[in-house]
Amino acid sequence: MRVQPVKFNQRMARSLEKFSDQGGEKIANYINAAGKFAIAPLMILYNPFTKESKENKKWAAIKQPVEAVVTILAQLVSLNVLYKGVDKLAEKGKLQFQLVKDAIKDNSKIPASIMETAGNNTEKALKLLDETCVGIFKDRIGTILTIAMFVPVLALSNRIFPKIADILVKDNDEK
Repeated sequence: MRVQPVKFNQRMARSLEKFSDQGGEKIANYINAAGKFAIAPLMILYNPFTKESKENKKWAAIKQPVEAVVTILAQLVSLNVLYKGVDKLAEKGKLQFQLVKDAIKDNSKIPASIMETAGNNTEKALKLLDETCVGIFKDRIGTILTIAMFVPVLALSNRIFPKIADILVKDNDEK
């Protein structure tokens, strides 16, 4: 049975929309991890311009997927904890943004696109504006957290990868 192009395109569009709702930092992490996991090892193993031994290439190639898995797991766990904390603070009213405060006092400060999305309902627009500010805030502190996690994640992956590489390279060399 042949898949209808329109249905496939609609599913693809919905999937991309859900993916993009994850937020900028999470998307960057997914793309980076996917590249390290799938593309980097191939580039290392089949690079015709290097004179490295096959064993060195194997070790270097194995490091990339291990590092990708460790990185994505650490970042997703830490970002989810951080985002839940931010959401709790926002729900309790402990996280307030100047733009929202200004918009409460003067409705003309609400961006036109948000007002249009809210159907010109000021109350809905203020809520949407606050949600947008929280989302931007989460994305920015997520970037800071990702940068702060770089060294610990790298140290962890450098401890794990030799053990995995040793098993994989020795098993393949003995065959």
